[in-house]
Amino acid sequence: MIVFIVVAVFFDVITSLKEVSSGQGPPQAQLNGKLPTGALQVGHRSSFTFALDDTAGGAMDPACLGGNLTPEFQVVRITFLGTAGGPWRDDRSCGGILEAGAVVPVVITVIPLHPGTYRLRLVPQVGGKPAGSGTSGEVTVRA
Repeated sequence: MIVFIVVAVFFDVITSLKEVSSGQGPPQAQLNGKLPTGALQVGHRSSFTFALDDTAGGAMDPACLGGNLTPEFQVVRITFLGTAGGPWRDDRSCGGILEAGAVVPVVITVIPLHPGTYRLRLVPQVGGKPAGSGTSGEVTVRA
């Protein structure tokens, strides 16, 4: 009986080490960059540029970015590594697969619709579920 337990524990440890070393497991990402500190203007396009870093776990499939941009902003386009992501729906847009350990630029182009100061939060997601740390801050829009 003891031999069986030792063998089972040994295989469990080996399997766990293999998963960690191969980048398997739920992906964890980080969105690096800051929101603009200068005032934006209603009706004028502005872009927010970030770096999406798949820091741990497996690939992000699909790699998404979620946040509270609407209804204050019209999201014109989001690109992941220069390639257009999907349309902004349900407070997110998704691109393709982001391999474990990869870093890609993400550019969000918006048109502010209303003057005011807005507290925004953007978070990396996998298939609509949060997958790591994002960025947040206040953005001011003038008329």
